[in-house]
Amino acid sequence: MKTQASVQNVIESHRYQVVPCSDGLVRLSIEQLNVLAFSHIISGLDSISSEEFNSEQAIFSGYTEWLFENVCAITLGWDWHWQWHNGRMQCRVKGLPRSNIQLQEEGFDVSPRRNDELLLEAIEVMAWQATTAEAIKNRYRESPMVMN
Repeated sequence: MKTQASVQNVIESHRYQVVPCSDGLVRLSIEQLNVLAFSHIISGLDSISSEEFNSEQAIFSGYTEWLFENVCAITLGWDWHWQWHNGRMQCRVKGLPRSNIQLQEEGFDVSPRRNDELLLEAIEVMAWQATTAEAIKNRYRESPMVMN
């Protein structure tokens, strides 16, 4: 019988060590990554001119940082861009994530490219857009970030 993955039986299990290694990375299995409940730390906008700010053609971009803290801090951050499309803003990840996570498969580190791919997949299933939009709205006075 297979047990369902949860933070308790995956992260806190004695068979896993979720502590930073000497290189500063936290090595996790994909199973472990998939049960982490990351909390939003900060989001911000990249520089934008006031003319661009009020334009329906504007492309807004910025960054967001997330954290899971248990035995150690596990961080995940990425750049994003919002773009007006048919009167609504759409948000997408831009570029590659930044993290202290080194994913492993079968006990071995995955390649940097595979690590980025797996982190991007994890980001895609996170409900980060609304949280990021709210953080931007709260941080900047006249924010264009509105989620309907």
